[in-house]
Amino acid sequence: MMKLNLIKKVAVGIILIIGLTATLNAQTVNDALAAFNKGIELSQTDNFDEAITSFTSAIELFNQTEPENETKAKAQEQIVVVQYKKASGILKEKKYDDCIAAFNKLVEYSTSFNNEKYLKRANSAIPKIYYAKGKDQYEAKQYDEALVSLNKSIELDPNYAMAYIRKAQIFDDKNDAVTFKEIIDLALTISIQSNDLKSEETAKQIAGNFFMRSGAEALKAEKFSNAAAYFNSALEYKEGDTDIYYQLAAIYNKLSKWDEAIVAANKSIELFKEQGTTKDARIYFELGNAYVGKGDNTSACDAYKKANKGDYAASSKYQIEQVLKCQ
Repeated sequence: MMKLNLIKKVAVGIILIIGLTATLNAQTVNDALAAFNKGIELSQTDNFDEAITSFTSAIELFNQTEPENETKAKAQEQIVVVQYKKASGILKEKKYDDCIAAFNKLVEYSTSFNNEKYLKRANSAIPKIYYAKGKDQYEAKQYDEALVSLNKSIELDPNYAMAYIRKAQIFDDKNDAVTFKEIIDLALTISIQSNDLKSEETAKQIAGNFFMRSGAEALKAEKFSNAAAYFNSALEYKEGDTDIYYQLAAIYNKLSKWDEAIVAANKSIELFKEQGTTKDARIYFELGNAYVGKGDNTSACDAYKKANKGDYAASSKYQIEQVLKCQ
């Protein structure tokens, strides 16, 4: 009889423990659900950090009772979503360092919770944020700081053409033609490979402007070899026009490179579009000068006769009548 009573007591104790455990588990689940719902409320009012804390608490509580609970999975997803909203909001304020930290945290959460969608978004955003930071630093003429930011952008995304373009602009401002060309060519290569037509066009425009400006400055300083090199570099990035080939013809005459001058002058004439004006006289005059240098007086006479108009009439007439005595 005593043994039976003992068994009954043990059974009652087990039932009480099971009941208590079930009650505690139910309470824990309720607490987890409450924490999840609180997280939703906080996220809807943009209290992002507090929301993440509530969702984290919900996950921890579910881990104690129902690790595979569906709401736990939703809490994990909400942490990622809320962190993305937080990071995006900081980006709008241009708080770049805080924004980078927020997106790095998004990478951490996305990795922990196996959320490929937001991991991809974060990894795509971070190089662009470094680029935006570098762009602002460049515009403020903080060149060293801008290079650090842009190099980081390139490190994280070697195929981000605009980061190379902005970096090239720094060396444009520094008037470093060698480094500028090296970087802008990289930008062009990457743009073409990725079929990024906008970046390709931007790179060509910036490069063309740089070398045209550099050529004009060298010509003004009478550094004719440099001027020729710059204008020829410009032709790698922009379509040639009558003016640039005229400049090259005049420069080559200064350098006694008669054949190159003749080729450039003829190309300038070919591209000349203002028929009916006397503006092509300057081109024919340089062509005449090149033929004189080459010793081809017959061709020189023909060129000077075509230059004998407008502002070049007097100079051409002198060459025709006094110098070459053209027939």
